[in-house]
Amino acid sequence: MPVVVEPDISVVVPAYNAARYLQQTLESVLCQTFTKWELVIVDNASTDETPRLIDRLLTQANDSRVRVERNNVTVPAPENWNIAVSKSRAGLLKLLCADDVLEPDALERQYRCLIEHPQASFATSARLLINSSGKPLFVRNGIGRTGFYDGKAMIRRCIMSGTNIIGEPVHVMWRRSAMERVGLFDPEVAYATDVEYWLRLLSVGGLFHDAKPVGWYRIHAAAAATRLAAVTVEDFVRTARKQVDRGTVTLSKFDFRVVRAKSWLKSKVRQVLYKTLG
Repeated sequence: MPVVVEPDISVVVPAYNAARYLQQTLESVLCQTFTKWELVIVDNASTDETPRLIDRLLTQANDSRVRVERNNVTVPAPENWNIAVSKSRAGLLKLLCADDVLEPDALERQYRCLIEHPQASFATSARLLINSSGKPLFVRNGIGRTGFYDGKAMIRRCIMSGTNIIGEPVHVMWRRSAMERVGLFDPEVAYATDVEYWLRLLSVGGLFHDAKPVGWYRIHAAAAATRLAAVTVEDFVRTARKQVDRGTVTLSKFDFRVVRAKSWLKSKVRQVLYKTLG
């Protein structure tokens, strides 16, 4: 019997009607310099060419590290994220949305960061934004210099910014041990699903930030930031309230007014950005 090598990193890709970009996303995992990974793809009952594209890529790759799960019915995105994560096995996890792309050394760099900084619940990086055609646009760095950051301080800093300064899932790798303490993604949070989860992870540890991007975040007209524009502000404020209720941060009424105002302004800027550059 062949020897089964347990993975150090699980990359999970929840996919729904993702045929346009999925091939580039999956190929960016297959070409990683770090090799002890597993790739779990969860097709959320797609109605486009996604299922056939996945089958074709599986045949071409012929790689035992790749597994596919298929939902019988389409579920909300946060629920599909949880299904994907629940199917993983490794001690370190990365959720990769089906339109984003990893740098070839992304897994290797973030694995090393977490090994060298055991006090960090997760690693993140600056973000390279690309448009629908894959053209690089610019780098965003909401945190700053490379290094370790205290979790509790970062919770307040992120909330008071009114936006996700930590990064989208493509830029984050977290520990299963931290996930076992804080649970899975919150299905009540429709848009700020990722940042709400990062804040919970920060309640049990710090983060290590890399000022050099580990991935490409794609902006386009069909992205969640555009589809869910109407709920972005309330979703972010709800995320802030959840942290207060958990006792991980203290916010005054004035703080909440600041958070709401900043979130509204940054949502408007985001919509313009996506529509003009995506």
